[in-house]
Amino acid sequence: MQYTITLADGRKLTGLDKNGDNFVSTEKVDESIFENNLSTMTVSDGETEETFKDMVFIQQMEWADGTFYLAFREKTQQEKILEVITANTNGLTDVQVALAEVYEMILGGM
Repeated sequence: MQYTITLADGRKLTGLDKNGDNFVSTEKVDESIFENNLSTMTVSDGETEETFKDMVFIQQMEWADGTFYLAFREKTQQEKILEVITANTNGLTDVQVALAEVYEMILGGM
């Protein structure tokens, strides 16, 4: 059975086989296509379709037969929480920098 993976931006990996939880490609996949592109990942076998959310690309491994195994997993709840905290922290840092600049402008004008 052949599988197709559709990434969040609509790009597709086609003609994949499956071995356990790994997808198998006859060609090496440019791993950069997965960066910030796994918020949704749809897997289709031509008859059924399953959509996964918040996926993580684990690795691509070449086997002795020349095939490439692609491994993915779902983000843990802790990873999702950490992303929110990091985003909020970055926002706070931006506010702190802006306030420091305003303070410097006020002092510089004295």
